[in-house]
Amino acid sequence: MPGGGRGRGGSGGSSGTKGSSSVSISSSYRGRTFSSGYGGGKPFSIPAGQTFAGRLTGGGTRDQIYGSQRYGSGYMYADRGSYVYGRGFPYGFWPLYAFPIAYYGNHEYGPWHNSSRPGGNMSWAQVTSSSWTQQSQKRGLLERQQGTNNATAPYFLVGDYDSVSLVADQLRSNCSANVGDAIDYNTDQYAIPPEEFLQYYRASSFALTLSSYWDPANSVANQPASNDSALTSIPDAPVPPGTDLQFLDCVNTTIANNLPVMDGAIMNRAQAAVFAQLALFWVVLSMCGFV
Repeated sequence: MPGGGRGRGGSGGSSGTKGSSSVSISSSYRGRTFSSGYGGGKPFSIPAGQTFAGRLTGGGTRDQIYGSQRYGSGYMYADRGSYVYGRGFPYGFWPLYAFPIAYYGNHEYGPWHNSSRPGGNMSWAQVTSSSWTQQSQKRGLLERQQGTNNATAPYFLVGDYDSVSLVADQLRSNCSANVGDAIDYNTDQYAIPPEEFLQYYRASSFALTLSSYWDPANSVANQPASNDSALTSIPDAPVPPGTDLQFLDCVNTTIANNLPVMDGAIMNRAQAAVFAQLALFWVVLSMCGFV
């Protein structure tokens, strides 16, 4: 992240919590679970008959979850080029469809309400700090403006519905954040400019935007001409002066530590039953004082 935050390759920091509890994610990957755990495992090919059949999915790990402020960042597969089309899904989620324009080959992941998208519709939610003034909390989703007070400029979570909702809950508890409900990110009506995207995560399937941020390197005009073209040489813009960096760090690391990812191992019903019985046996022993 520009300006001292944890961008691509970041360590996750001390803010936020790391868990491993399974979460409910809408997807067609049969037998696969998602959680806030480590991820990993061996990538596999999406079966025939499913959307994007034949592409690899899975294998992404928690310590690889940071991308950068550039769409298409954060991949660990040996995919060539800088565009997102034709690529696999290391964490089980598709790249964002956040721009109703030709941008880094994003067209094949639309529309925003694609019923096959893992996690549900493209969604967004506003994020502010509870320590900021009441006036700064009254800004609506469609009332963002350039040149606002950098210290209280609202952030936005952008991703699939399930992920936005889960992260929102964690931000409320970990960062004392005021987070709006996840609502449809309807690109037919409105879209955040790509210049406001501050950080991508999870192979560009989730993002944090900042309404006071503006990065010309991320403009449509400055995207590579093709998948084989080099990225722009324009340097990325830093975080605006006056930004509440303590709050930003908490938001950034909480997102990275809690975003749901595809678990590394598949567990059938027989295995699940064995683990459940072992857990129950351990509880009984504990109650009897044997452990």
